[in-house]
Amino acid sequence: MYILWAKAIKNNKTINSVDVGNNENITQEQKLKKCLSEVFYKLDISVPVWIQKHDKEFAEFKKIIFFKDDFVDEVNFDKLEIDLIDDGIKVNK
Repeated sequence: MYILWAKAIKNNKTINSVDVGNNENITQEQKLKKCLSEVFYKLDISVPVWIQKHDKEFAEFKKIIFFKDDFVDEVNFDKLEIDLIDDGIKVNK
């Protein structure tokens, strides 16, 4: 199963977190988009501005960090960290 874990952080403390998953038979990119939408919905925040830096972070580190300035609306945290916990791809050993 494809799983993302999101943590809202303020003053270096996690103030809210949520994990979401997707087990549909769709592409990894589609799973990411659906899971991100669910994260923003569950945390009741607007969708942040997505820039090329976020694509690079996710591709390289499987992690995205959004700061207050990435949001158009006011948010009550300093940053939002989103980690890919499981990409749902089975590895044969």
